[in-house]
Amino acid sequence: MEDRNGTITLEKAPYRFGSMAVFRGYASLKQIQQALAEQVEDDVNDRPHRTIGTILREKGWITEEQEQSILKEMFR
Repeated sequence: MEDRNGTITLEKAPYRFGSMAVFRGYASLKQIQQALAEQVEDDVNDRPHRTIGTILREKGWITEEQEQSILKEMFR
């Protein structure tokens, strides 16, 4: 959820995106681990930060609809 300044706040999201993707059967634990490793590599190498959902979608491991479904539940 975004606050007044447009900053996304996590206190409204009790579950992590990757956990929900695995629980729903959208992605495997190995895919989540690979996405997390890629996210860290991006951050360490000063590349733009990408969310786990974005990485999973870019790799074709989840659909945009699956990503949006998880985000909707996380921030309702």
